[in-house]
Amino acid sequence: MAVGWFAAALAGTVVTAFAQEAGEAPALPMRDDLPMVVTVLSPLILPKLFADCYRLRDYIRSEEFRERRRACGDIYAVDFVFDRALRLSWNNRGEALLITCFAVMDHARFGVRLPVLGMILWFPLTSEFTEDMVRRENALPTRLYPDTPRRATGDRDKLQHFFGSAFLTYCTESPESADRMGEFIEWGEERYIVGGVSDDRDVRANRQGQAFALRLLRDPDARPSALFLELFRAPSTLPGSGERGPDSLHVSPEAE
Repeated sequence: MAVGWFAAALAGTVVTAFAQEAGEAPALPMRDDLPMVVTVLSPLILPKLFADCYRLRDYIRSEEFRERRRACGDIYAVDFVFDRALRLSWNNRGEALLITCFAVMDHARFGVRLPVLGMILWFPLTSEFTEDMVRRENALPTRLYPDTPRRATGDRDKLQHFFGSAFLTYCTESPESADRMGEFIEWGEERYIVGGVSDDRDVRANRQGQAFALRLLRDPDARPSALFLELFRAPSTLPGSGERGPDSLHVSPEAE
């Protein structure tokens, strides 16, 4: 892709991300008021579960989502993805978190190094055609944090950490269980995952996801954007964010 396109896109997302702090959250359409039995049954119908994930990925690639992301910015674009997941899952919040996690993954597969044997096993994460996956990856929100790296991919990989941890927390209703799982994954990623590295910023995204799930358990209208915006307003208050000062409100010069 052209370097100029990336530069223009980065400049646009930087401006909109900082403008979002003062603006009001965009209005989301009213969701259907479905019977509780329908909501509970939604994730138990496996063909529907897979279809919902496919349709959510298709939405991320859509012109509708591109226009909403351009109009409202990357942080609020995450709300649009999760809101569509809720609609597809008949308002089942657990399923919505699960299909969103898979819909925002930015890897087609991952490899696991087997200790002692030295073998590598590869596991697929998507059945998309390569062209469709690239379009979806390029459509994902990237500018999510004050310290988002200055590269085309930005922080889009943090979305899978956020929603994966949120799903575990929502299912267990325990941030401690999700935190232990997240720490185990970070520990094992560097040792056993091909190309994996332990990253404190991944841990921060994990803990944000936990906080979002706990809010979602109390308030069905909770939005992911609230967690991301908190870090713009008070960088040092979020668990896992580390000690940050005013300089953290500037984009990191790393990975330019």
